[in-house]
Amino acid sequence: MDDAQFWKIINRAKSEADGDPQAIADEVHAQLSERPGPEIASFGSILRGKLAAAYNWKLWGAAYLINGGCSDDGFEYFRGWLITQGQKVYEAALADPDTLAKVVDPENDQHECEDILYAMRAYQEVTGHPLPSPTTAVQPVAPSGENWDFDDPAEATKRLPRLARKYNE
Repeated sequence: MDDAQFWKIINRAKSEADGDPQAIADEVHAQLSERPGPEIASFGSILRGKLAAAYNWKLWGAAYLINGGCSDDGFEYFRGWLITQGQKVYEAALADPDTLAKVVDPENDQHECEDILYAMRAYQEVTGHPLPSPTTAVQPVAPSGENWDFDDPAEATKRLPRLARKYNE
């Protein structure tokens, strides 16, 4: 499986699930269940790489604003949600997390998706064996970039002006 196939699975799931993160994760699981074990393992490797690439302080600050706080686990679930939004949203957010202001809705609290992290359970269902331990793309020890005080409204406004306007008013 390559990056294009990974995003094709995500996009198909997103269109069939009408944007609901839980339903997207369920649909990804269903699609993976129809594939051979090596493809499922490859999907898992790509997913881990995307989660690791999104492990940065500025994006964590965006998650903090959007979700009204964000623990370590919450940030992992937020990154799962980000992946369920598709390649265009994911890549734009990695380049500039403030672009999420166009995507998120303060009235909607579905900006996390833990279950996408478990879609590879399909591997065990298909092969009868647990998914092999990852050999690549393990999350870094610390987020990349510069750490900052997420509770400081002035700092949030400086770093993420559109999201700060949307969530701090």
